[in-house]
Amino acid sequence: MQIDYRKLAVLLLPTFLRRPILISILRAWMYPLQSLHDRHHDARTTRLYELAHTSQTCHIKDALNKEFGVGNYDPLSSYAAGFQIADNNAKGSWVWVYDEGVEKFDDEAHMIFVENTFVYNESVIMQQTTSFTVEVPNNVILNESNKARIRAIVNKYRLASRNFDIIKKS
Repeated sequence: MQIDYRKLAVLLLPTFLRRPILISILRAWMYPLQSLHDRHHDARTTRLYELAHTSQTCHIKDALNKEFGVGNYDPLSSYAAGFQIADNNAKGSWVWVYDEGVEKFDDEAHMIFVENTFVYNESVIMQQTTSFTVEVPNNVILNESNKARIRAIVNKYRLASRNFDIIKKS
């Protein structure tokens, strides 16, 4: 709730003491309190906005659309014109041991010999994959400063175990 302390101090003053000089002194005394209250109110509003957003895709899209003024925050475009988040399904390969009848891997440098079986090296198995992709709309210029802003917003709301790429919509 927003409180105007300068006005409240004047209203609490008895009517026979309400003179312009005394009112201006009271307002000067109330300025620091009003300033602190305004800062607290703004910080609270910002914090409630941040807490309302989670790592769900729709909330990350909403935060990006609001920051850049696109999608449902742009009265001239549709919601589909905003940021999109595409899920990347991790593509992996099976790890076969040598004695399962699968043809032998040609590159011996990537193989490890463990108790009479060959297993692929971790660098071959664990390829770098991204969990999701942030697609930037065409009306947002994708320069380094905008990439940094996008990265900061997504890092704020994403799960710690997820990584992402930023690409331009085609």
